[in-house]
Amino acid sequence: MPGPVSDAYDPEFGTSSNAALVREGIGEVDILLTGILGDGLKDIVSVGAGASGKCRSLRLTERQMRLARFAIRRALESI
Repeated sequence: MPGPVSDAYDPEFGTSSNAALVREGIGEVDILLTGILGDGLKDIVSVGAGASGKCRSLRLTERQMRLARFAIRRALESI
């Protein structure tokens, strides 16, 4: 008998609660980036076509780097 919907099987993460852990971790990295870049979003095509802008520094843990890389690769798959 299947478990509750909140803990349903997910082919990539195993359970939805595992997926939630990954989502929360990526959210933490998003908060760090927003702290540096600000809340305002820019048109992504303009950003892609524009200049690099000034260099900024951000210290990330290995966990945060791996979550960011996962998110970037997932984004690349969807474009």
